[in-house]
This record gives sequence, C-alpha cells and structure tokens, in this order.
Amino acid sequence: MSGLTVPDGALAVDLAAHRNNVGCSTASEAAGEGFDGFGRFLPLEMLHGLAPALGLPPARGTGVADNVACEGQTVRLPRGGGAVAAVHAVGAGSGGSVREVFRLRQDRSGGARGTDLVIGFSDILARHPAPGERCCAEGEFFLDSGGEAVPGAVPRLWQVTVDCAGRSPSARLELPYNPDLHLFGLWVSYAEQREVAP
Repeated sequence: MSGLTVPDGALAVDLAAHRNNVGCSTASEAAGEGFDGFGRFLPLEMLHGLAPALGLPPARGTGVADNVACEGQTVRLPRGGGAVAAVHAVGAGSGGSVREVFRLRQDRSGGARGTDLVIGFSDILARHPAPGERCCAEGEFFLDSGGEAVPGAVPRLWQVTVDCAGRSPSARLELPYNPDLHLFGLWVSYAEQREVAP
C-alpha cells in the first residue's frame, strides 16, 4: 500500500451533495445494501487516515453515505471555467473492475464543448493494482451484513490520475451511469497558464 498522494496545487472537488452509498461501517452498524449491494462493507478503521483528505462526513460508519455510486451526477468543479490539466480520483469497483467515460464540460447547454476522460478502478477486492493505478488504502477484512469478517476478503481503495490532453476550460464534471463505480475522493489540477483566481 502506498497511501494517498495528491499533487501540489490540486484542488478538492466537493462531493458531499452527491454521496449516495454507505460503503464503510462498524460491526455493530452493518445493515443495508452496503458498498456492493450485497450487504458488505469496508471496515470503518480503513478510512480513518484518509477521511480528512477525502472530505468524508464525520458520522461515517453509522449509516451515513460516504462515497458516490456513479448515477450520472453533475459535479461542479472548483474555479469553474479553468483549464483542467488532470483529474485525480480515489475509488473502487464493485462486482469487478470498471472503466467509464467522464465528461468535462464548460456549461449546461446541450452543445457545450469539452473533454471526455476514461477513468477506471480495479474491484474493491482485487489483489493488485492495474497499470496506472496505485493502492491508497487497505483494510484487514470486509464486513458482511451481520457484521462478521468475510474470510479471505481484503478490501482496497485505488488512486488514479488522468491527464486532460485538450485542457479545455471546464466548470463541471458529468459522471457516468454505473453504480458499480464508486468515488471516495476527487481532485483537479489546472493548467498554470489558464488558472482562474478563486
């Protein structure tokens, strides 16, 4: 495990309004659909060290949504309108590895120009990172709906960086529709020559 690394100058994207999945829990609170829709959860302790950087809610582990299961949400970017040079993401797939198209857009009009990016994560239980991916958190076990540790199941969160070749001015990011792609954290780096003052 290599830990979370956010490049200098990268700005966090506020995901609070879009978090719709309860991915972590304690043994006593494990109930509901869980991270994967089958009642399995990440142990709360796995996210303690990353919580501030990921902007996770203080009440995580008590049934409060802590990640975004992608369902076509539109996320506003910090410094809206700046030229995005790279997107940095932390997350994982459920039910297998996932790769989807994310769309950087300038405005909400149907004809808005922008840049399409492919962002993917290995499955939450994958043992090794895919090329271009790194493990930033690892749990000791996966919890089932009864709060018991699932034998042999070691959850991991992955971090990826996707460069934006076009570096087009962007005010928002359109997420794909694939609830098996879970985002815990998101940051953007802006091209220095196009940065907009906050």
